[in-house]
Amino acid sequence: MPPSNSSTSRRNIELEVYKAFEQVKENKNISIADYLKIFNASIFGEKKYRKIKFSYESLIKLVLFQKLKGIKFQTQLVRYLKRHRDELKLLGLEEIPDQTTISYFINHILDNETKEPLNFTAKRIEEISEKFDIILDIQIPRPEKTETKMPDKNRNFYYKKNQKTAEVSRMFKKRFTSVIDLNIHHNAIYTKKDFIDLILHMIFTSNYAECGSETLKKDREKTPDADTFLYHLKNYKNIGQIQRMFQSYFEMIWESAKKANMFRKPVDVAIDFTDWFFYGDKNAPMVVEKKPERGTTHCYRFATISIVEPKQRFTLLAIPVGPFDRKETIIRTLLNYASQRVKIKRLYADRGFFDSNSIEIFKRYQIKFLMPCSANSRIKRVLEVMPAPKVITNYVMKTSMFNVVLVEDEYGIKRAFATNIDFDENDAGLSKRLFYLYSKRWGIETGYRVKKHSFRAKTTSKNYFIRLFYFLFSALLYNLWILASIIISLALFGFVKDVRIVKSKFFVSVLLTIDPGG
Repeated sequence: MPPSNSSTSRRNIELEVYKAFEQVKENKNISIADYLKIFNASIFGEKKYRKIKFSYESLIKLVLFQKLKGIKFQTQLVRYLKRHRDELKLLGLEEIPDQTTISYFINHILDNETKEPLNFTAKRIEEISEKFDIILDIQIPRPEKTETKMPDKNRNFYYKKNQKTAEVSRMFKKRFTSVIDLNIHHNAIYTKKDFIDLILHMIFTSNYAECGSETLKKDREKTPDADTFLYHLKNYKNIGQIQRMFQSYFEMIWESAKKANMFRKPVDVAIDFTDWFFYGDKNAPMVVEKKPERGTTHCYRFATISIVEPKQRFTLLAIPVGPFDRKETIIRTLLNYASQRVKIKRLYADRGFFDSNSIEIFKRYQIKFLMPCSANSRIKRVLEVMPAPKVITNYVMKTSMFNVVLVEDEYGIKRAFATNIDFDENDAGLSKRLFYLYSKRWGIETGYRVKKHSFRAKTTSKNYFIRLFYFLFSALLYNLWILASIIISLALFGFVKDVRIVKSKFFVSVLLTIDPGG
């Protein structure tokens, strides 16, 4: 019997999609197969046939699985199922259907009245997953067996690495293409993917929108021009809309990273401001003053808090800073967000946070902190009269009390650090230990450089929405790159290597050329 049209109405489909998500809403990162296991595919009815031994409902779920995974061809689907046999039972299958069986089912058993609701179902599963802040199918794979030869001498290794990079990139691109809102109307000439590909091309070629659009048109006829692209970025309602859009995906990445057991232990973090130089009207929205540098005294400013542990340098939160934002409010916002997600072992900051208000906030959060002292008159006097190494306990600055540690650097120059960490001045390795700890803060500086040179498109626009979008998009790609390296490293070796297994520019090139499907 053909399936009932009433049972596969769009409203009934949406109800079943919501019901399934309600059952898994506490798990922010599940596989597509896990979701389809609980999804009620019986709404598509039942058909009897003789040539196929697999049930109608299981093959319906398999079709949905293929659409949601973005797998174009049946041959690719069969290869995937052979590598992930554990997902078969979740779909209600005991063995893998061959390519001919899947093609026959799609082309001869399914009619157009069923195919259209299936397409609608896949689309609504993706859209509704975003409302539940659930990311589908960023899985941490099991390590694959490799040759006994050294990986760098093994061609098979490079093939597997590139294959896994493509698989992970397809998954990432499909998800962030659906999450990012570019204010595109349903009847627009260009799709969201067209705009995403343009900005990825601009990043990969280190180009501005105008040149990026022209060069991409040589390879792809359907490419928006620069004015159209920038028009959509200027059309956001407010800063909060852009922030919420990116933060929702940051949360999804975070849940995936946790699934890799990357943050079971306390971590060191760094807090910092980064400036994007501004050469325009100093009274423009969100422009702040800065010390003279590179021919300007104004900039757009962003505050970030990042994990600075090797192999897992995630940007936890990035927020814009306006001329009327108080530093204390910014610090609380960053620490509130970070402390809800990780246990902070130590906090590193630069001398821009050497003031009593900032230090009191660190202490109020019961965080161990370390930062260089600013060279004010009192600190200069201390450096002049005190020997090094020396620990000055209970140093008072206005309403705040902390320790000042004096050490000599490798050139014999005395340096002063503010901290609430207990250091022993009689420790022969004090200088080495202190400089080693503080060197972790350079992890956040390294992250800024990678974001700027590998993941941020160029612009001279004075429009703040464009600048904010570019900055947050670069932070998004940076976090995805870190996560991709973790997933691929685990898949190939069974552990996370110290070096990035995928180069940043190569990662962008794969994102650009890959077809996410769906």
